[in-house]
Amino acid sequence: MKEIDFTKIQIVGSFEDEAAGKTRPVNIAKPLGNLMKFSGSVLLDIGWEDLAREIYYSEGPVKVEDKYAPEIIGIIREHPIVNAATKRALIDLLK
Repeated sequence: MKEIDFTKIQIVGSFEDEAAGKTRPVNIAKPLGNLMKFSGSVLLDIGWEDLAREIYYSEGPVKVEDKYAPEIIGIIREHPIVNAATKRALIDLLK
């Protein structure tokens, strides 16, 4: 199980930031919660829907069971609503 603050995902947004080792926080909670609930491949799993709701409404860290990490990674890889920098950061946190 991992504890992730989806309201403060630290991303590297440019080559300059990467060279300087700088990150900036991005709030992905609402877009990710919506993707999980309405675009995900997990159906009829109350735990999954509860997690989507908890992420959507979160204001801090959320506990993510290991069994859901591959599904979240799959969703964020498929949808253009999440940019590449955010995808990289989320995948690193979920692995």
